[in-house]
Amino acid sequence: MKKIIASVSLLLLIISLISCGKGTDTTEDILTTEASGKEASVLEDTESIAAADSTSTDAASTEATVTDATVTDAIAGVASANDADEKDTATLINPKSDILISIDPGHQSERVDMSATEPNAPGSSVMKMKATGGTMGRFTGVPEYQLNLDISLKLRDRLEEEGYNVIMTREDNDTAISNMERAKMANEAGADISIRIHANGSEDSGVSGALSMVGSASNPYVGSLYQDSYALAKSVLEEYCKSTGMNNQGVVETDTMTGINWSQIPVMILEMGYMTNQTDDNNMQDPEYQKNMVDGIVTGINKYFGLEDGYYTISVEESSDGDSYKVEDNEKDITDSELGKAVNLLLEHEREGGAVCSVYAKNLKTGEFINLSTATHRSASIIKLYIAGTVYENMDRLVRAGNSESDIEEKVKNMITISDNDSANELVRMLGLSDAEKGMEYVNEYISSLGYTESSMGRLMLDFASEHENYVEVTEIGDYLGKLYDGEVKGADKIVQYMKQQERLSKIPSGVPDVAVVANKTGELEDVEHDVAIVYGEDADYILCVLLSQLSSNQSGVETISSISGLIYDEWK
Repeated sequence: MKKIIASVSLLLLIISLISCGKGTDTTEDILTTEASGKEASVLEDTESIAAADSTSTDAASTEATVTDATVTDAIAGVASANDADEKDTATLINPKSDILISIDPGHQSERVDMSATEPNAPGSSVMKMKATGGTMGRFTGVPEYQLNLDISLKLRDRLEEEGYNVIMTREDNDTAISNMERAKMANEAGADISIRIHANGSEDSGVSGALSMVGSASNPYVGSLYQDSYALAKSVLEEYCKSTGMNNQGVVETDTMTGINWSQIPVMILEMGYMTNQTDDNNMQDPEYQKNMVDGIVTGINKYFGLEDGYYTISVEESSDGDSYKVEDNEKDITDSELGKAVNLLLEHEREGGAVCSVYAKNLKTGEFINLSTATHRSASIIKLYIAGTVYENMDRLVRAGNSESDIEEKVKNMITISDNDSANELVRMLGLSDAEKGMEYVNEYISSLGYTESSMGRLMLDFASEHENYVEVTEIGDYLGKLYDGEVKGADKIVQYMKQQERLSKIPSGVPDVAVVANKTGELEDVEHDVAIVYGEDADYILCVLLSQLSSNQSGVETISSISGLIYDEWK
C-alpha cells in the first residue's frame, strides 16, 4: 500500500516560538491620569494610562486598526476548518504507555539474612553485602525499609495513573533480593529508567533535606549513562524539593553503589530526607506530606521525558481508500492550527507598527494550547499577581510581625480590583519588615519557587527613577493562572475572587458575553497593554494572556486584545 504523507497543518504540532517583535522593551514614560481625576497611585494600570484625548485620536487615525472584517475573516478561517468534510480519524495515544519505569524500594527487613556478599560491579573484586535494613526514624521509630516501600507503592500507583508501565523490585519487606539482582531485574525487563527510593541518616540531628545520587562520568561501569542519569536525578530532585519544601542538597556523584554499578539504564537514588532529623522524620510519615513527595517525583519524571502536561501521540488513519499514515506529536500544541493562525492574524497590524506581542491561551478542559511567546515584557500591574501570592505565602509571618490580617486583605483586594499602587507598595514593605528591597526579594524568591526564570520584580510601583524594572513572561503568567485555577498556591481562592471583581473590563472581558465570568488582571503603561484572565465558559474554562508592548497606539492594543478574546471564546466556550 502506498504511504501517504499527510499535511499536518490542522493537527496538534510542536511549533517553534513565533516572533511578534524584536527584543524586550525597556523604557517607559509617565503619562497623566485620566480626566476623571483618579490619583496616579491608584493606577499602575495607569503607571501610564492608555489615555486618550486628541493625541490618541490623532495617533489612531494613522494606525491600522482591528476591523470587523479582520475578525470575521479570522473566525471564518476557523469555521471552515471545523466544517471541512474530514474523512480521517484521529486517536490520541498517551506516549507514557510506551515507557517502563523500575522502582526500587531500598533495603529490606532485618528478618531477611542478606549478609552474604556480591560483586560491587560486573567483574569487580570488591565485595559488598547483598542488602541491609537501612536506617530508622529517630523520632517516629519507623524503619527506612518500611518508609521506602510505602512511598514506592504510592509512586507506583501514581505513575500507573499517569499511563506509565511500572515494575517493582519488591512489594513487601521479606523478599530476599540483593542490590545486584534489583539492577538486573530492571535491565532484563527493558525498563527505561530506574528510580531507587531511599532515606538518609546523620549523626547530626540538625542536618535535613533531600539529595540524589548518580554514578560519575568516569565510572567504568555506568559512565556512559552519566548524562541521562544526571538529567533524571536533577529533574526529580528539583521537583521533589519544590513540591515538599525540602532543602535541596544537590546531585551527588558516587561510584560505590552496587545497585548503580550493575545498571544498564539511566539510574538514580533519591534520598528523600533525613530520618535522624525531627522535622524530616515526622514530615515523611504525614499522609499529606507523602502525597507531596510522590507528586514531586512524578513531576520530575514527566519533565525528564518531556511529558509535563497533556502530551499525546496522534495516530491518524485515512479511511477513504484503506491506506493509513501516522503523524506523531507529543504535545497538544495547536499554535499552528487555524485558531492559532487566526490569533496570529489579529496581531499582524500591531507587529507592523513595531509592537512586541505575546499570547498564551489554554483550554483547561482539553489541554489544547496556543503559545505565541516572543520576549519578556515590562509587567505594568501584572506583577501584582505575584505580590499577592507572596503575601498569602507569608501571611502567618506578616501577622506575627504585628500586621492586621484584615488590613492585609483589604490592601490585596484594592491592589487587584482597582490596581491600587499604594496598596501594592505597602504590601511589599510589609513583606520586608519596612524594607522595600527585602520585600522585593521575597517576591522574587516566590517567583523562583514556582520555577519561573523570566519574571521578576525590580522596583516599586511608580518608581520610574529606579534603574531596575518589573518583568513578566506570557507562558509563566499563564502557568500561574493555571495554579490559581487549580488551587495549587496559597490564597488562590481569594486572588481569583478579587480578579472576578476587577473593575477594568475593556480588554478580555469586553470580548465575551456578559453571562461569562471572567477573573482578570490588567496592566497599562504608555505603550503597553496587557490583560491576563481565567474565563469560565459555557462548556469549558480557559486561560488567556495577551501582552502587548511598544505599541504605537494603546487604543489599538485594547481593541486587539478584545478581538482575540472574542475569537477564543467563540471557539472554546
